Amino acid sequence: MKPLFLACLFSLLLASGLQAQVQFTTESPRVDDVNDTDVSIQRVELTAQYTIVYMKFQARKEGINGRQLPFQIPMPRGQRGELESTNNIGFQPSSRLYVNQGERSYKFIRAENIPLEVRRKVQPGERVDFVAYFERIDPGYTTFDLFECRDGRGFICFNFWGVHINNPVRKDRYSQRTPRTPVPPKPQQPRYTPRTKPGAGEPPAESTTPPEATPVPVQPKEMPVAVAINGVTRDAKTKEPIVATITYRLISGAEASGDEPADSVRSVSPTGKYKVSIDRRGVYAVTASAKGYFSQSDTLATNRVDVVRDFDLVPIEAGAKITLKNIYFNASKYDLKAESFPELDRLVTVMRANPTMQIRLEGHTDTVGEFDANVELSRNRVNAVKRYLVDKGISAGRIETVGYGPSRPINTNKSLKERPENRRVEMVIVKV
Repeated sequence: MKPLFLACLFSLLLASGLQAQVQFTTESPRVDDVNDTDVSIQRVELTAQYTIVYMKFQARKEGINGRQLPFQIPMPRGQRGELESTNNIGFQPSSRLYVNQGERSYKFIRAENIPLEVRRKVQPGERVDFVAYFERIDPGYTTFDLFECRDGRGFICFNFWGVHINNPVRKDRYSQRTPRTPVPPKPQQPRYTPRTKPGAGEPPAESTTPPEATPVPVQPKEMPVAVAINGVTRDAKTKEPIVATITYRLISGAEASGDEPADSVRSVSPTGKYKVSIDRRGVYAVTASAKGYFSQSDTLATNRVDVVRDFDLVPIEAGAKITLKNIYFNASKYDLKAESFPELDRLVTVMRANPTMQIRLEGHTDTVGEFDANVELSRNRVNAVKRYLVDKGISAGRIETVGYGPSRPINTNKSLKERPENRRVEMVIVKV
C-alpha cells in the first residue's frame, strides 16, 4: 500500500507541475477555415516552450474520409479501383505553424496518440483524440495557420487557416530601468609634499578635511520611445486626400483592461494626414469615416516603431464595391459570429442615412472542396448577412444576394496567404 500511495502522490505532483506551466489556454478556438471537416481543434495551450494543439478526428460511417467520390482514382503501382471506406490517419512531422501570413513559422516537435508519416486505420464512426506539439508562438501573435501537408495520394491533410488564440504581448517590466552608473574611485592624494632641497621646510600638518569628492555626472532618465499610428485618408476612386475622423480603441495587450473607451482624431486639410499618439502598447481597433463614404476598419498592433496605415474610403455612389473584411463564420458554416456585428452595424448606419440606397451582397470562397458545395456555402453566407440587416430594420427589398463560390478568385488560391483573401463577402451599390 505504501509504494502505491507514493506513486499516486508523485503522479498528482507531476500533473500539477505540468498544469502550472501552461501560460494561456484557448478552448474551442475560432477557426476561419479547415481543409478536412472531420478533424477539429478542441483546445490550444501555450507554455514557456510549446504551442500544444489538441485535436479530434471523428470518422464518418461511410465514404473516403466521409466523402463519396463519383469517380475512380489511381491506386498504388498504377492499379485502378476505389479506395477502401476505412479511414487512415497520421500526422506529418514536416508540419508547421505560420503567423502573419507566413511571416514566421514554428516547427513541429512531437505528437501523441497518432502515428507520424505511417497512417493507421480508423474504423467508421470511431473518434480519435490526439495532440501535436510545436515550437512556442511568439507573444503577440493571436492568429496562426496549421499547415500539415499537401493533399494527394487519396489523403486529405489536416490543415487549418485562421486559428484565433489568446496570446497577449509579454509586458517588459524592466524596459524603462536606467542602468546604474559606476562611481569612479577617489584619486589618492599624497599625505605631504616631499622636500626637494635641504632645509626647504617641514612637512605640512596633515589636514583633517577630507578631499573634495569628484562630482559624478547625473545620467538622464531613459524615456519611452514615442510611438504613433499615422497615415493619409483618401478618396478610393480619385486618390485625392479627404478629411476624415479616425476613431481608435485599445482592445488587447499587457496594458489593456478590456473595456477601454474609444478616442478620435481628425485628418487635416488639404493633405489628409492624421496621427494617433500611442502611450500604451497593444492592439488597437482603428476606424476611418467621412460623410458620403463607407467607413473602413482595421486592427493594428503597436510595439516600438510607428505604424503607417492609409485609408482609401469608397464613395457612396452607384457601382461602388467594397469588401466587408470583418465578417466571420465558423469553418464550412454560415452562422454569423458575434465578431461580425460591429462591421454589419456600420453598414446598417450607412443604409439608414441613405434610405434609397439598394445593395447587392456577393459571397465568395476559396477553391478547397467541391465546387457546388462552395457555391451553396457562399449563397448561405450572404443570406445570413441579409437576415441580420433585415432584423435591424433594413427592408429586404433593398438587398440582393448572390453566391459565386470559388468562381471569382482575386488571386491564384495556391498559398496560405492567398486563400483567406478569397473567402470574402463583397457589397455592390446598385442604386443610391
